[in-house]
Amino acid sequence: MRKLQLLLLALPGLAAGAASAQVADGSDTMRVGDMQYGNALDPRGWTPMMAGIQDGLLSNGMSWLHAGMKRTPTGVPYPYPPQADDGTPVAPGSDWTYRGLLQLGYIHLNGDRNAEFFRQYSDWKNGFALGYLGLMFDNRRTGEYVEFRASRLSADDQYYRLRAGKYGSYRIEAFYRDMPHTVSTNAFPIWNGIGSSNLTLPASLTPGASTPAQIAAASAAVPRRSIGLTRTRSGLSLEGELYRGWIGTAAISNEERKGTRLWGGPMFFAFNDLQGGINETVRPVDFSTTDVNLSLRKVGRVWHFVGTYTGSFFRNHKDYLDYQSPFQLQNVVGVPQVANIYQGEFSLEPDNDYHNLRLDLSRELKGNGQFSVAAAWGTMRQNAALRPPVTCAGVLGVDMAPIGGPNYTLPCADWNTPAALSQRNANARIDTGLVDARVNFHPSSSFGWHAGLRWYREDNKTRYLAYNPQTGQYGYISENGSQGSIVPGEVGIFDPRNPLYWSSNVTVRNVPYGYDDTLFELGGDWQFGRRNSLGVAYTFDHNEPKYRERKRVDEHRIKISWMSRSFGDATLRASYEYARRRGGPYNYDPYAQFFSESLPGFVDPVNGLPAHTVADMRKYDLSDRNESKARLIVTYPFGDATTVSATFYGNRDQYATPIGRQDTRSTGATLQWDWQPGARTTASAYLGIETSHMGIANVGDSDGGAAGAALGTPGQTNPNLGGPLYPYGNQWWEFDRERNSNAGFTLTHDFGRVRADLSYNYSGSFGHVGYSYATIGALAYRAPDAATAAGNAFPDNKYRSNTLDLGFNFDFTRRFGMRLFGRRETGSFTDWHYLGFDQTLSYGQRIYTDKGPQHHYGVTMLGALFNVKL
Repeated sequence: MRKLQLLLLALPGLAAGAASAQVADGSDTMRVGDMQYGNALDPRGWTPMMAGIQDGLLSNGMSWLHAGMKRTPTGVPYPYPPQADDGTPVAPGSDWTYRGLLQLGYIHLNGDRNAEFFRQYSDWKNGFALGYLGLMFDNRRTGEYVEFRASRLSADDQYYRLRAGKYGSYRIEAFYRDMPHTVSTNAFPIWNGIGSSNLTLPASLTPGASTPAQIAAASAAVPRRSIGLTRTRSGLSLEGELYRGWIGTAAISNEERKGTRLWGGPMFFAFNDLQGGINETVRPVDFSTTDVNLSLRKVGRVWHFVGTYTGSFFRNHKDYLDYQSPFQLQNVVGVPQVANIYQGEFSLEPDNDYHNLRLDLSRELKGNGQFSVAAAWGTMRQNAALRPPVTCAGVLGVDMAPIGGPNYTLPCADWNTPAALSQRNANARIDTGLVDARVNFHPSSSFGWHAGLRWYREDNKTRYLAYNPQTGQYGYISENGSQGSIVPGEVGIFDPRNPLYWSSNVTVRNVPYGYDDTLFELGGDWQFGRRNSLGVAYTFDHNEPKYRERKRVDEHRIKISWMSRSFGDATLRASYEYARRRGGPYNYDPYAQFFSESLPGFVDPVNGLPAHTVADMRKYDLSDRNESKARLIVTYPFGDATTVSATFYGNRDQYATPIGRQDTRSTGATLQWDWQPGARTTASAYLGIETSHMGIANVGDSDGGAAGAALGTPGQTNPNLGGPLYPYGNQWWEFDRERNSNAGFTLTHDFGRVRADLSYNYSGSFGHVGYSYATIGALAYRAPDAATAAGNAFPDNKYRSNTLDLGFNFDFTRRFGMRLFGRRETGSFTDWHYLGFDQTLSYGQRIYTDKGPQHHYGVTMLGALFNVKL
């Protein structure tokens, strides 16, 4: 009877939560931003509290009103719930009761415990661990409660959550959690200062003047280290009634990310005798994001109102990365190298703010209908100080005077100061607007229909002109000046007063991408008898992109779904969806206004400007497309204890373009078996497989030799496929295939004093990238052995992992017990991107940091946790 009273006390709180679904759901994703509290030891976050299934009121079924196994309307079985502990009175005669569990023990790891995939999102360590701490207080008379949950595997892998409130009245929640993310456990960075904003070379290397042999020796001497970060989140939320049915919610959460990530560091080209440098560096990660959510709602008999404010504030405590390059620059014309550039810099993510206001209003209508409308306005802004275009000192560029050519050098002092910027701050802003109206009616038990109209706008108000008021030049110095110091004239600037640069077509303005999207939907559902139902929905999506190749993109979509229980005890759900996307005229080059060719003083080259890109290219999000999706789900119950379910699906996209994405296909199937003959035994097995394919076609532009006429020759203003700039001989095609599979089983049984659980999981993926080409002109490497060297595919990528878990729970007394568990995990990994890195990370003018994941690994984990019921 006391359990029934507890259930009835919980109902008002459940009703209040349902009414606020648009503001905060039961998992608190809107309130405090976290969906689940758990870790690798217990992903669900509550398993220890649910382990003690006992005989009692629930042993015969899902409820006190129904004997045997309970199923959903589609035949899926509910799991048996454990019998809730009645709790212990806090004091004699008190209405407050408490119950809890403490799991404390030791974990031991053996084998390749530092393997990247084993540690990717778990900070496993040898030593003591807090498996679980749960403590709950309930007042059965008033509906008040306090709940605390915690687990700690290590200092970087833990969570704590406190909830308190009164059902149907108010709720308070606070939490703290850490989650690690290991990027690499096999890294060998050559720089000093890893984790800071300044990377310097070791004493054995000279910035801008080290030989490949010296760099290789320095790399070989570096000790192994891990690269990764830790995400720490904390939050506080409050929900309660403010006045006569007006419910308010306030929440704040903060996330800190600290650590390192693998990063780049170019000094222009480093192949084909172009001596620049490729550096794989390590960037710092030191972010914080604060999220704020405020809401007010009123649920009346006829009208429902919800108002929400959402704010997100991102701060980067390290906004740049400076690094030293060991490589010496060498220009392609062989004149003396006057520019010694070895400094590199990245501007990292800037501080930014996001605000969103949203109002939702709905009203009950006659005829069992409802009308709802939502309106929202949002803005994203950042106004960080801009960094100078370069950090170099001295000069940049190439002086060709020794061979009678022009002088392409520029003083770094004209560009390495904020005075070289047209504006000191970003002044970046994007505003969004939304209006969403919907109506639905269900005039009879066998028919219902709905209609909706949604409008959304993204307005990019950011405007930036790359102009140096000190020199009167436009553009941005590329690669910190290294590109123009290797290839004469490729500095990245336009100067209407200097014939060396008045024909340079470079980017001078940002592209303020935006769009308006209007979506209309109309659909209906019909019930035919008691065993069949049919649903049809039509959607028209009208998109108007800004500053894109198309000004209008329209998509018509229809979806038909059918559910039937006419095949014995089986439930069948099938759906088919077809979409057809078309649009207005395609302009292959809408970006001239953002290049220097649009500025006064620009002089066309003698043979005209080469085309921006091939006119036959269609970007996949704007291309004409036909899409088909099909899905079939079958659920078949065998008796009261067994259920078999299967899902089959297939998707296909076809793009009407000779250059660009050609098609995508994916097919998959899952098969699952569930068996639960009683409250003490459960078993399940599953198998899933998915295959996907993507085809791409492209063409390389001419650069002389086998590929056709050199850049700058007559006819290369022609953008068409088959012209001088994009000859048919430069076409190539790529075919990507991927197969993913997973399988596993679980088995649990309660012997009384001992409960056992066994599980196995397999995951595997296979990737294949094949290609073909028209002639050798499509290749970057065109030596006589090019065709043999190129072949027709990259080596296959393969990944497999196997995890076997076995655990036993022993109940020594009603309060004391123990859990013994073990895990064996193995994996294998092959990726052609990392081939050869196990031998060296230094290749000529290229230095890498990460050797890649371990090819084969095996880890055994054993643990013992003592259980104390509090």
